[in-house]
Amino acid sequence: MELEKASQKGDIEAISRSSEKYAQIQFNVDLYVETMGNITGFLHPYSDGNNCNTSEQAQQNINNELAKIQQVVDNCNITDKNNLFGKAQNQVTDAVSVIGLWHDIKCEFVDEMQIPDKTKLWFEHLFLPKIYWEQAIQRTKHKPTIIRINKQLEKCKSITENEYIAKEIAALESERLRDFAVALCRKFQRASSQVEGRNGYLSLINHNQRGFDQNRLNVMTVVHNFDTRGIDRKTPAERLLGNKIEFENLFEFIVKNIGDLPRPRKSKLTG
Repeated sequence: MELEKASQKGDIEAISRSSEKYAQIQFNVDLYVETMGNITGFLHPYSDGNNCNTSEQAQQNINNELAKIQQVVDNCNITDKNNLFGKAQNQVTDAVSVIGLWHDIKCEFVDEMQIPDKTKLWFEHLFLPKIYWEQAIQRTKHKPTIIRINKQLEKCKSITENEYIAKEIAALESERLRDFAVALCRKFQRASSQVEGRNGYLSLINHNQRGFDQNRLNVMTVVHNFDTRGIDRKTPAERLLGNKIEFENLFEFIVKNIGDLPRPRKSKLTG
């Protein structure tokens, strides 16, 4: 607005000041947008194609990006009354911990697979990262994110497989290995994704100024973990634990275990 008024008046000095101010604002906006995109990109179990990412690496990279956001806050003299930046920093450790947990699950999963050792090496270091990025790109419609994931996917596809491994794979059930890979990749849920549906509903209740007690909160947690299903038709509990524990259908379990319902209160007769 200030730049537009200066241009209409032909005030060269004011135009120069406004242009410099606009350029500074645009720089900080671009820096913030780029930084947020980078942070999202670090919350994956792989980097540079098929290189294993670790919780420690992700935390260091995210902290470096948060330092850039701190720069934006300082440059723009933003007052953080609610200490939002500090809260974000405190959540980094929990957010990246899922990366290490998933790699532990992956190693256990691969060790239990009944396939040759060389095939396990191919599956873990070449095939699995490619499947992960293919799954990741299906879960977003954000164009910059799609571009970043496509770059990771191209790096995976450019890796040349050893000939002897390719022959072994040809003799096995390729579809079965792909199903294994897809099931394993779906076990990776970034920290926010695990609770965003539940927390989103709770946020809606708060905005509508409706309270909820501990019993209601417990019920919502059970429904989220044992009844809501993703595109693979599995609940979060099934995706986390696999076939180690079998869970009965939640509704059928409730029907079997519910006691007699209390009788309705007698209405008071009025003469």
